[in-house]
This record gives sequence, C-alpha cells and structure tokens, in this order.
Amino acid sequence: MSDEELKKAQFFFDFVVKADRITEQSNERVLKKIHGVLTLASTLIPIVFGLGYFVLTQTKEWKIFSPIFASLVIFLLAIARGILLLKPKQFFYVDVLELINKYKNEALPFIINKSAVTWADIINHNHSVINSREKGINQMLMLIALGFIVLTVTFLALGISMMK
Repeated sequence: MSDEELKKAQFFFDFVVKADRITEQSNERVLKKIHGVLTLASTLIPIVFGLGYFVLTQTKEWKIFSPIFASLVIFLLAIARGILLLKPKQFFYVDVLELINKYKNEALPFIINKSAVTWADIINHNHSVINSREKGINQMLMLIALGFIVLTVTFLALGISMMK
C-alpha cells in the first residue's frame, strides 16, 4: 500500500462525499420547485373558476363555457402531475454495514476506492430520480402555459364578439 494510492483513494472518496451533498441539495431544490408550481396551479383554479362564473352569468355567452372548462381541466392536470412528482421515489443510500462486513479484511486504499465507487453508483441513480422530477416540473409548466393560452384565446374571442 503506497502513500500515492492512499491519497488517490482519499481524493475520490472526498469527491464523492461532495457530490452526494450536492445531490441532496439538488433534490431539496427540485422539491421546493414542485411545491411552488403546485401552489401556482392551485391558485389559478379558483381564479379561473370565479372569472368564468362571472363572465358566464353576466354575458350569457355559453359558447365560452367549453374553453373555460378546458383550461380548468388543464390546470387540474398540472396539479395531478405535481402530486405524482411528490410521490416518494426510491432514493438510494450506502449500506454501510454491508460495506464493513464485505471489505473489513482489505487494504485501506481498496476500501476507500470500493466505498467511493459504490457511493458514486448510488449518486448516479439519485441523479436520475432528480432529473425525472425536473422533467415533470417542465411538464407542469407546459400545462399551465397551455391553460393560460386557452384562457387568453377564450377571452380574446369573447372580447371580439362583444365588440360587434
């Protein structure tokens, strides 16, 4: 066991520890984003419902009922997507006891290297969990944008029809 091997193994181990911290922080940020987008979509539903109710009762333009209803459904889909994103996903962690039992008779650089490699594999899996949540956030934002587009077109059409 050379001093160079030990330093190299320690470097990789320290690197993996930092990567794990970054992964945990990334997961927390993604979950906060999901909560923020869920809050936005949840706030839009009563606003659109109230606005739609007011317009329908005041103008008696029932042909705009379908697009307003469609925008509400789209916002509900965004909320449903967000709830699915909050469903617990399998985040992997190092089974320290297993590593100790498996490598207790090995040289220190070997143990450090094996631990770092095992931990790095776990971090890679956890990154895929985070990335799938990021894709889900993008889908939620697209649904909210689509709901806004439908709502905007609806009110533009209503405004044009009322000008005639």
